Amino acid sequence: MIAKLVREGPVLVLNLFTRYLSEVKIRGVVLGEERYQEEADAARFLGFESRCLGELDVSFRRDAYRKLGNIFRPPVAEDLAWLPTLRQKVFELLAELDYQQLYVPLGIGWHVDHVLTHQLFEPWAERSNLLYYEDAPYCCIPHSTRYRLNEVGVYPCAPGDLSLAPMNETRAWWQSSMAYANTALMKNLRPWIVRKFAIPVVSFYLHRLMALHRSHPGSSAKRGMEPLVMPINEEFDSKVEAMCLYRSQFREFFADRGDCVSTLAGYGNSIRLGSGRVERYWK
Repeated sequence: MIAKLVREGPVLVLNLFTRYLSEVKIRGVVLGEERYQEEADAARFLGFESRCLGELDVSFRRDAYRKLGNIFRPPVAEDLAWLPTLRQKVFELLAELDYQQLYVPLGIGWHVDHVLTHQLFEPWAERSNLLYYEDAPYCCIPHSTRYRLNEVGVYPCAPGDLSLAPMNETRAWWQSSMAYANTALMKNLRPWIVRKFAIPVVSFYLHRLMALHRSHPGSSAKRGMEPLVMPINEEFDSKVEAMCLYRSQFREFFADRGDCVSTLAGYGNSIRLGSGRVERYWK
């Protein structure tokens, strides 16, 4: 979508959680100055302006988040109490800008920083110029979009849309686990014995996580959600190239460029068979 919009006018990307207390490597992902260069490279390639708001990344913000499992659970009380302060900061910044459309993460995958950003904009949820985007690459894990949508609203499921089709929860968990086991994050684990034992541990974790969010009421009253599926045939190659520029994150989710292409196309086909190259937004 950014590749489309820059042909019509300026595009501004606001990155909220961009401060790291030190240059560290957590779970194989670099957190530090390297991220700023990656963002600058992608901005230069696609032609958008990027601003960093300098809020602490989740891994440094609260003691509870030092456990990997808690990063994908509902935000802790301290974050929820702080959210109005962050909201005021962001809304004051936006009040100084002239913009037509606002794109906000849906929060698929339940990463705390994504969920907080989603909740930050809840007062504006009914605005006609606000669209929720599907968080990639989390949305490429089977059933992750459906689970998140179940928390935030009610929504239609078009005939043939496999990404949102209801399914027996045990089977859904199995499909999600197998898809996660095939990510580069798992395949890159060395030695092989570590990978062998990591897969059932992660599968058990996903089972508990999915059960938690099935029982979690979500952050707001359920609202009607309508999808907007956008073809990106001309922009698809640019999308993949831009993703590759986020090197420290890309290699944790995709084995190579070809793996990224097939993963994104597979998810697009699950939304609309035969389309492959699409992005979906919600309002």
